[in-house]
Amino acid sequence: MAIDFSKLITIDKNWVTNELNHHYTEKINDKLNVRLYSIKPSGTTINSISLASSLLDILPYYFKSKFEIDRIIKREVSKTITAYTTASEIDHQLEVSKKIHTRTYREAKSFFKKKSSDSKSGKYGELLLFGLVESILDCKMIAHKITNLTNYHDEIKGGDGIFMGNYKLSNGNIETAYLIGESKIWQDYSGAKKDALESINRFYDSKVQADFKTLEFFIAQKDIEKVVDEQTDIDELYERLDQKSDLFKSQIAVHPILIMYETKSYNTLMKKALNNSELNTLINTQVQSKLKVTLDSITKKVKEFPELEKVFLDFILIPTNSVSDFNDTMDNLI
Repeated sequence: MAIDFSKLITIDKNWVTNELNHHYTEKINDKLNVRLYSIKPSGTTINSISLASSLLDILPYYFKSKFEIDRIIKREVSKTITAYTTASEIDHQLEVSKKIHTRTYREAKSFFKKKSSDSKSGKYGELLLFGLVESILDCKMIAHKITNLTNYHDEIKGGDGIFMGNYKLSNGNIETAYLIGESKIWQDYSGAKKDALESINRFYDSKVQADFKTLEFFIAQKDIEKVVDEQTDIDELYERLDQKSDLFKSQIAVHPILIMYETKSYNTLMKKALNNSELNTLINTQVQSKLKVTLDSITKKVKEFPELEKVFLDFILIPTNSVSDFNDTMDNLI
């Protein structure tokens, strides 16, 4: 039986509707999709406090899967059972679970605070991409850079996450897919768009694609048993990650591209709005007025990368008033 990857997702997918307004999803063509969201305002201002808090809620499951955490808890319960002679089995389980979850969150926070070749902004983008793809596209992350920062992987700069699942096509059909994502949190939208497409294009450039794809799927295979439960067909999963297998070849390639970028006009809208509802309306009106320009610019830029017109690209755009506010808020709360 084919793996139902959506059942492996353990984060609360409602965080997206709680934190973001969805303005549109537009299919430019059968393989090019654009979604646009904005951060929900608080009163007549836009800040990242609530969004950052929600991202920190899912951080432990980005660092380690729920199944890996559950296995650690089970081992710890077994190892420490004699130390809890006066506690009930349930109390023991709860105490160990709390300790392991606290430790996991602390370890994940520690990673984000460390200096690395990736900026912290890049790490925040990867976390945001994880939450969006699992929640919106219903596809399970099976590998990411956070626990695989080898010198080699740093050097060639692989994707920002590998996901697997079922992807809905423009005709309504569902296809099994592997997804390699890219995230950019930049002030400059045009620069972010160009850089993201260049990064994805490396997976199709004949001079380097073998290196890029081989490494990405090797990383995914290396720790695969950590991110799935015992009921998952591991053999099928390995086949889906084996570029030589028929099962792998039957899948489509999808690239979710997250871009959070600045639009200074939001400052004018915040000054103009008299209440929260009005600000939401003003933002939506502005977004819709720029829809054609946004779609045309993406279409034009993608045409500069002929190989990318052959695969599926799914843009997730989040314009905001201040990228530094998002980064600073994450820094403050993490």
